[in-house]
Amino acid sequence: MNMNFNFNNPTNLIFGAGRLEELGSEIRAKRDSGRLGKKALLLISSGTSVKKYGTLERVEKQLKDAGLEYAVCANIHENPSKEVVMEAAAFAREKGCDFIVALGGGAVLDSSVAVAAMATNPGDLWDYVNGGTGKAKPLVHPALPIVTIATSSGTGSEINCWGVISNHQTNEKIGFGDPSIVPVLSIVDPELMKTVPPEYTAYQGFDALFHNTEVMISKGINILSETIALSAIACIAKYLPRAVKDGTDLEARERVAYGSTIAGITM
Repeated sequence: MNMNFNFNNPTNLIFGAGRLEELGSEIRAKRDSGRLGKKALLLISSGTSVKKYGTLERVEKQLKDAGLEYAVCANIHENPSKEVVMEAAAFAREKGCDFIVALGGGAVLDSSVAVAAMATNPGDLWDYVNGGTGKAKPLVHPALPIVTIATSSGTGSEINCWGVISNHQTNEKIGFGDPSIVPVLSIVDPELMKTVPPEYTAYQGFDALFHNTEVMISKGINILSETIALSAIACIAKYLPRAVKDGTDLEARERVAYGSTIAGITM
């Protein structure tokens, strides 16, 4: 077993049921310390779930109570495309937003990384994509800081600097990211996940399971990545069936959310 590893995780992870209520105070503290600005781009999907279940309203109240301005951008769709990323980045510049609050599932969290980069950098996203027809250029300017709020368990994108974006012009779907775009703050509140339908709970849970399994079969596995991946696999294996059977089972939701977030770290 390889004993060599590098571990750097600058994200302040706030995990647990009911902890969305700490969003305002956490953002205010980071604003006062200079890590976040004064106006947020509140990035959500083009669907209705965060509105239907009141999550958007709760987040907006937290931002208002913290004395923050924000502008809502609701253009992110499933398997997000380069076009919606560029639209959201242009919207952020137009509204003068200086950080991002990404509220949603994997598509929104993935998109936030690319939007953060393109809100401050010239050209096209594919100028900075490393792979395929991407030009692999380094970022010219630092990206906007990101706060993530996960509403599903699967991708682990709430805790890392990567997102998968589609380019329909070139028929490519490629990961984009940069170590400098790791979220400043991440809130994982399993209460927000109780309304995810059984079918999607299963899909997302297996996504998280496979992320951890990939770590276990990787040639680069080390003593730390193995330890936390095994912990996540054990939680998902035991509690995902319960979460699928009863979405309101908060203990099951907590354990599956843990397995997903841990995957984002161990990968």
